[in-house]
Amino acid sequence: MNEYQESNQRPKRRLGGKEPTVNRLFLAITVFYILVSVLLLILAIRGRSLNMPVVLSLISGELVLLIPTVIYMICARPKLRTLSERWKLPIAAVPLLILMAYCILPLISLVNLISMWLSGENAVVSLFDPMQRLPLWASLLCVSILPGFLEEFIFRGLIYSAYRKRRTWAAILTSALLFGLMHMNLNQFSYAFVMGVMFCLLYEGTGSVLASMLIHAVYNGNSVLMMYLMDVAPDFEAEGAELAEQMLGVAGGAQMMITLIVIVIVALLGLAAAGGLYVAVVKICGRGPYVKLLFQKNAIERRRALTAGAPPESLAAAGDASGSEGTDSISKRLWGPFLWIGVLLSAGVIVWNLLPL
Repeated sequence: MNEYQESNQRPKRRLGGKEPTVNRLFLAITVFYILVSVLLLILAIRGRSLNMPVVLSLISGELVLLIPTVIYMICARPKLRTLSERWKLPIAAVPLLILMAYCILPLISLVNLISMWLSGENAVVSLFDPMQRLPLWASLLCVSILPGFLEEFIFRGLIYSAYRKRRTWAAILTSALLFGLMHMNLNQFSYAFVMGVMFCLLYEGTGSVLASMLIHAVYNGNSVLMMYLMDVAPDFEAEGAELAEQMLGVAGGAQMMITLIVIVIVALLGLAAAGGLYVAVVKICGRGPYVKLLFQKNAIERRRALTAGAPPESLAAAGDASGSEGTDSISKRLWGPFLWIGVLLSAGVIVWNLLPL
């Protein structure tokens, strides 16, 4: 009797109708961010300011994530092996993933430009001055490697890995929504949501949170490198500023429309190339059956069967056999009071940041 057959004979543990415990983590992150922001506002009103070291100013946002996460890890004690189906990547997949990151970059840049136009802000500009006062390796460590690891550990490792045990696309979209809201501004929310969806698909396509960590770090690292390039090449910086003005409507007219159309075409071509690379990565990682489950009914039960060692050809029978029993045995609830409060608070912060004060 194999592991899959044994698992079918065990009584199924009912998870109940409660929302995932990890929802409390997102609420804690949101509340902690608000408390820190209020404290800084009070200090500013009183004419006092925190003269933080350059490195600390760059990683302050990550500290707001890290402190509640450490407390959550101590209290909830999640098993690290359950946060990722595998903690390694095939070597052959790594260069394809890096190339995929650059293929996705035009789409992310397009969403970023549109959100800049809608919100009238560029949230990452505030990082440029601190980064210019650090050597390149230090900026990459603070802005690329640390956020890539920590944010993916939280939102794909802790949150999405818990959600995918209950739902499929609802888990992907909800975790992406939380990833966007975590940035607390409309500009970053827009492209972070898109990235969040892609990172979840990467998780399913590789079975490892390391894949999204890698691409996240590459994307942030590209921004750091571009900033240093603009610092040493003023002409390039001037051209970039002119393009941004066109996209924000300052230059306006037909030139803006032509620029937008070109960027859309490049973004679509890049997305198509990224799709081809994704298929190749899925084959290398042997995750084809898992990706197919994203578009099938009873995906949760079939994924459990596949993970337990069932052959791919038996998945249809596993899903049909589970039927309503599989649906009833595992709670599908993602949203609850903790998540609603966290989402409403973070959305309120985004609206507050849009107000002209």
